[in-house]
Amino acid sequence: MSKPEISLSPPSSTLSEMRRFIQLSNKIPDIDDWTGVSDPKIRRRVQNRLNQRAFRSRQDTDTLSKRKSVKKENGRSRHIPDLTTSAQDISVTPRPVADRLPQWTWAPSNLQELMAQYERRATESYLGGSPQVDHLISLSRLNIWHAANTNIVALGMTTEYLWADASISIFSTPSICVLRDTTIPTNLQPTALQKATPHHPWLDIFPFPSIRDNLIRKGNDLDDDDLCHDLMGFWDTCRPNATVLVWGPPWDPSNWEVTEAFAKKWAWTLKGCPEILKSTNRWRVRRGEKPLAWRYVLSSTLE
Repeated sequence: MSKPEISLSPPSSTLSEMRRFIQLSNKIPDIDDWTGVSDPKIRRRVQNRLNQRAFRSRQDTDTLSKRKSVKKENGRSRHIPDLTTSAQDISVTPRPVADRLPQWTWAPSNLQELMAQYERRATESYLGGSPQVDHLISLSRLNIWHAANTNIVALGMTTEYLWADASISIFSTPSICVLRDTTIPTNLQPTALQKATPHHPWLDIFPFPSIRDNLIRKGNDLDDDDLCHDLMGFWDTCRPNATVLVWGPPWDPSNWEVTEAFAKKWAWTLKGCPEILKSTNRWRVRRGEKPLAWRYVLSSTLE
């Protein structure tokens, strides 16, 4: 039986999609009443504006001034997101891509330059009929970035809020009104733990309730920089292939796959989540690869 051919779309298409979702948070409608609005995109945009207004009302003048500064927390600089921008202050002119890139504390300072280099080289190798394996690894990590942006918008938050280092999930902030659970994709709907425990919104992006809860329970013991680097460090081709693959709409758990290296390194995140184990092997078999023997892969790391 011959192995099915796996096609690789031009990397530029993924980058374009990713940038489109980053721009989405800049387009806020002028109306605040979303009752009866059937377009889900408009509903989400209006709700984002209401969320920001509710957040501002809870802050005093001192907090507002501090939000635009950089504070020290746990020995490193953390950027405080500014959510005070009014609709009139938002320009309809797209900002330079460099301004829209997240400012990760663990990412290299020349992130924009590295992205441009990757896009150019990957596109050239694809058009030349000889795509490189290291480009495929980088593309898979850019797909996670795309998935995160897509899911965070579906949850009623903005992409800029997602990538701000000091953001707190709106689900764990009772005074901020959020989308009703019925408007959120089933597998992204917040768990009781998400609502009760303050956490960064990036932990909300996974369409697996058990994984989200596992990450939140880890608390301060979670090395989020290392996990983010594994998932999204597209510039680091020497990084072990401990990553996650997304093959379709990211709110659907059946489109997610973990690599064997990721399963071994981050086994505790998969505990109690048979859905991603089944999905992973389904995609492996589809490519003609052997399914992973989970008892063996996870036995040395899970208690």
